[in-house]
Amino acid sequence: MKRWLMTLNEIIPFKPAIIKEINATGILLQKLYDMGFIEGTSIKLIRYSPLKDPLEVELLSYHITLRVNEAKAVRVSYE
Repeated sequence: MKRWLMTLNEIIPFKPAIIKEINATGILLQKLYDMGFIEGTSIKLIRYSPLKDPLEVELLSYHITLRVNEAKAVRVSYE
């Protein structure tokens, strides 16, 4: 049974989620892989900027800022 997936920008702040899919190609896919966005990795949404774009996430014990359109390429679920 496949769990319901949501995009990274839809998760609840500070609630850990697991990366399930990366729906990107080309340079964006390579950029996400280089930063550690790998299926099975735990990730947390830390905060949004005042205008909701970009957003900050915690991944592998470091903080990364992503644009919302980049975050929409990352599909996650709660464990």
